[in-house]
Amino acid sequence: MYLLMTVGTGIGSDTVDAIERLVRSCSYVIHFYRPEHVIYFCSPESKELVSNIKEGCKRLWGQEPPESETCIIGDPNDFSQCFEVIYGVCVLFQEFEIVIDASSGTRSMTMAASIVSFLTRSPVAHVTGEKKGGLVIPGTEKMKEMTLFAAYDRLRFHQAVDQFNNNHFGSSLELLSGLSTIPERDLYYSLFHGYYSWDKLNYAEAFRYLQHADDLTEGVARNREFLHKLLDLEVKGENGFSKKERCRYKQEKYLYVLVDLLNNAKRRIEGERYDDAFARLYRVVELLSQVLLLRWNIDDIEGKIHFTELRKILRNKKDVSLYARRADRKGVIRIGLRSKFMLLEDLGMQGAGEYYLHLEPFLRIRNESILAHGLSPVHGDEAREMWGEVFTITRRACTDMPFDLENLLVQSAYPHLENPIN
Repeated sequence: MYLLMTVGTGIGSDTVDAIERLVRSCSYVIHFYRPEHVIYFCSPESKELVSNIKEGCKRLWGQEPPESETCIIGDPNDFSQCFEVIYGVCVLFQEFEIVIDASSGTRSMTMAASIVSFLTRSPVAHVTGEKKGGLVIPGTEKMKEMTLFAAYDRLRFHQAVDQFNNNHFGSSLELLSGLSTIPERDLYYSLFHGYYSWDKLNYAEAFRYLQHADDLTEGVARNREFLHKLLDLEVKGENGFSKKERCRYKQEKYLYVLVDLLNNAKRRIEGERYDDAFARLYRVVELLSQVLLLRWNIDDIEGKIHFTELRKILRNKKDVSLYARRADRKGVIRIGLRSKFMLLEDLGMQGAGEYYLHLEPFLRIRNESILAHGLSPVHGDEAREMWGEVFTITRRACTDMPFDLENLLVQSAYPHLENPIN
């Protein structure tokens, strides 16, 4: 064990008596803990007392003093200097068992030692006992040791909430995982785990955690309702009685996912992860075309576009030959994003082609970005502008659908938790 000890010059007007009391106190700490190594933190004035303390170990307690080193603090009344020296040394030996003794020293030295104890989660100790005139009576010494884990855990808890509010859900979970003294830790852990899973688009896992989570804010209840509806639509989309009914449920489900991706992209923009935001917005544009195709019972995600079915609903029969050339031997048509919007136009949705042309400059930026096919960085103003344009076109394209897009955005927006430390 390593004992880190602050050393003052003694208390009292009688110098000899003050030094003797200090020697007795410091040597008692060494006698109590029996450390393998002692590190003394001294001022230029108190460094000479280290030899007295070592001599006191033998004289008062019949114990050989352990190996030691002395660290000099130039100005013992400068808190910053005291803190940097004590903290720097403590960090070097953090892999070992450490106790910090703050029985003597200036106010700045003992305060710095206590705060170092807090930051490194090391016990801080001091000598107490029966007192007379504010001084411990010789022979009544006792060690009082404190662990400041509760205060440290509370700080980490507030940091975890702050990380959650900044959409760093993995960091918030990591901060919570090491806490042992926070009574509400499990309540927040379930909540954070739910949003961690949700942010990774694992809706079933997210709902499993949020299903029974406490409603710390109104937003949690709204989010739970949103997830429950999304998962319910997934079941209905698989078990519908007719193709038309299944497609209607799937259209609503895909729209829920689209809205969630819009919020997901917004969180990436807020976190200055613009490339990630562009990738999600690109998927939103593609998902929008797939939501719209379901008006004609064409499921381009979990199903396929079959030429035999498409030829029956194309308005202009001249287009039939165009799509016939795109079909493979099984009659399946595979088309890209631009062609999906052109198909919508051919099916009778006016303005679908214009939607794509309006968004094409942003899609080109995404394709040229370093996370897609190019090496160009994505800038914040571009990501924010694309989000606004994608939302506007999505709202316009879905005008005649029985869904309130803006309300769904509110329902799927993550909550902001109260944090008293801010």
